[in-house]
Formats: sequence, C-alpha cells, structure tokens
Amino acid sequence: MKTIAIVGFGFCGKMVFANLIKSLKEDRKILIFDNAVKGFANKAFASFSPHYILNVPANKMSAFAEDQKDFCQFLEKKYPKILEEITDSGFAPRQIYGEYLEQILTETFALAKKKKVDFELINQEVSAIDKNKSDEEFLLKTKNNQQFKVDEVVLATSFIQTEFPWKLESKNLLKNLWDENSLSFHQKNFSNEKICLVGSGLTAVDVIIGLKKKNFAGKIFVISRRGNFPKKHFDIDDKPSIKISVDDAKQGVLFLCLKVRNFLRANPKFDLCQIIDSARSSTQELWHNFDKKNKKLFLRFFPYWNIFRHRAPRSSIEIIEEMINSGQLEIKKGGVKSFSKNGAKILIETRSEKFESDYLVNCLGFEFNAKKYPLLNQMISRGLLKPDLMMVRSNHQKIHLLGGLNIGKDFECTAVPDLRVQVERLIPILCLD
Repeated sequence: MKTIAIVGFGFCGKMVFANLIKSLKEDRKILIFDNAVKGFANKAFASFSPHYILNVPANKMSAFAEDQKDFCQFLEKKYPKILEEITDSGFAPRQIYGEYLEQILTETFALAKKKKVDFELINQEVSAIDKNKSDEEFLLKTKNNQQFKVDEVVLATSFIQTEFPWKLESKNLLKNLWDENSLSFHQKNFSNEKICLVGSGLTAVDVIIGLKKKNFAGKIFVISRRGNFPKKHFDIDDKPSIKISVDDAKQGVLFLCLKVRNFLRANPKFDLCQIIDSARSSTQELWHNFDKKNKKLFLRFFPYWNIFRHRAPRSSIEIIEEMINSGQLEIKKGGVKSFSKNGAKILIETRSEKFESDYLVNCLGFEFNAKKYPLLNQMISRGLLKPDLMMVRSNHQKIHLLGGLNIGKDFECTAVPDLRVQVERLIPILCLD
C-alpha cells in the first residue's frame, strides 16, 4: 500500500487531505506532519481576534476549485447576518474562515473513517527527508528522532516570518505576530500606549485595524522603507483595454514597463493597480515566459510590485487614512538602525531619530530566502530540492511542493484562489498507482 506524507497542515495541507480522501479509490496510507500547538491550527486564520478580516472577497475564498460558492454557502447557513452585511463581495472575519476550514476537516475525518482510509496525525516537525538507497522510499525524520518510511511527499510548509537582525528579549517585543507567544497582545485591551510596527504590509493593516476596533486611544508608529500601505480593493467597472500577452513577456520586463507606461499616459483615467488587477489571471503565464535574466530584473522591482499588487479592504485603508490625518498614526520612512531596552520601554533608533515605544511589533512579512529554512536546506543537500530565484523547486518526481514554496516557479501562488488550483492539479497525480 502506497504511503503519502503531507508535511505542513495549513490551508494547502488540509485541502490536499480533503481532496485526496474524496478522490481515493485505491488503498493509501496518509501521514500528516505538523507541529502546531493546538490541534493542527491554521495560523493564517487562527482565532487571535474577531477584528481581523480577510483580504480577499468572500466569493473568491472557496476552498474548492470545483465549487467556488462553497464558502458563501457556509456563511449563508451559519452566519446569514454577516453575509447579509458584507455581501458575497465583502470581506469576512478570518476567525470565521478558520471555522470553515475546521468544518471541512471534521467532515474529511468522518469520510476517511467511513472509507476506512488509514491516516495518522503526527504532531511533530519534520527535520530531514532522505532517499532510501535500497529502494524507492523516502525516510522522514522528526525532531523527536522518530523515522517514517513513505513513498511520496507533499511539502506544504508555510513561509516563516522575516526575523529582526537584532537580539532583544522583552515580552513587549513581538517577533512573530501569529505564534502562541503573541496571543496576549491580540487579546489585550490597550489604552494610551505607544506601539511601533516595523513594516507596512497586510500584517500591519491587521494590527492597526484590530487596535482601532478595540477603541485604542494611544499612538501607533509605522516604520517603513517607502511609507506605503497596500492599495484598496476596488471594482473594475471599466476595465483597461490594454492587452498584455505572452509575446510581450518574451520581449522582457523593460518592454512591458514601457507598454504599460505609454498606455497610462494615453489613458489617465486608469492607474497601475487596475492594469495589474486586469492581468491577474495571466500573471503566472507571463512569469513563466520571462527568461532568467528578466525574472531577476523583475525581482529588483518586487517591493514596488507588492505595494501595487496587494489589496486591503477599502474600509481598512480609509480607517488608516483617518488615523494618519488625526495624528494617531505616524509613518516614519526608512529602516530601523537598532533597538534596545530602556526600562520598561523599548528604545528604537532609525537613521534620523530615536524614540520610545511600549511595544515593538514585527510586521516585516514573509522570508523568501530558502537558506533560512532548515528542512529545505537539508533537502537541497540531498538533491531532493534545488534552489530557485525565490525559494526552491522539486528535484524528484515524488516530491511535490505546494503554496509559497512555488513562488520561484509560479510567482503568484499564495492567495486561496491560486492555492486551491495547485491542490486540484496535484490530486490526480497522488491517486496514481
């Protein structure tokens, strides 16, 4: 009987398991590895705060590629008032989406038992994967020094948080906003404290809106290299007529930039965000048709791309704009030079000033350097993975990568609409004898 290992049990891991159980007609043994503290929790949709909302509209958040109304139907059945309030094009609370995934998981466990599928949840972190020399099996080793033989591996591990380069031990320094050590911060009712966020992406938006929803009356500092927050979601009633094709991509990044710039000059009613949104469905194909030189060139603009590509709910950005105008939120452009303890407070030094804060929160986003991931490095050393421009690629037909690990190959691969398609394509391969 073939044994499949699913390493990582976030969105991708859960949905591989759910779709695999639905599709299996032959006997399989499934081993699921994840070291989440509380019953394989999904950090992206954990119950940290009811005030954090999704950044993608509800009608695009179905977990199943073949049934794109599934999440909205879940809302209609369990939270009809919320669906009525936000509509299917609005943004649901993350907690509720986490509940949706847990319902799928509960139903999957029941179906697996009904179909008598042999599966096991192993609450351990995989530290090494090797190829058995004597046969075609892989040997998975955990940090607890247990070993498991498997025939196929689905690597669905999550991104890790970009770390601060400075070492400081303080309960008021939040190194990772989404781990269990930060739970008290999410649940605390602040009053007039000063809170400093490093980074101005979607994580920072979550923190700011979460604080404001709890009537936070203190001061928020945001340190950001460029001082830009994500752009607002908007409906494209009048789509740009510009067509960006594979042939354009083959001519290179500079050609594409010139084409877009000329279009915007001739059509000032449109902006770059609208063009990016209109080309969203073909972004992967365009990336695939860049040669290596142009991929490297594009990555030099990656921070700017993130500013115009990432979207936050309109209501969230409007709240942030109001806080900036009132002086409650202050943006400090540049980077952190150092930080240190100063009594109960944290002293933060930028290139231009020093100031104190009661809390310092890491909102730097994901780490794209594969060298920071011990398991990936170990697998590269064994020839099972190979380095890519960003992250890694599989170097073995029985090692399958999902989610953000594919960013070098597919570029746009971290939103739920992309992830569910990845899962759908993988299932027939896993079902082969």
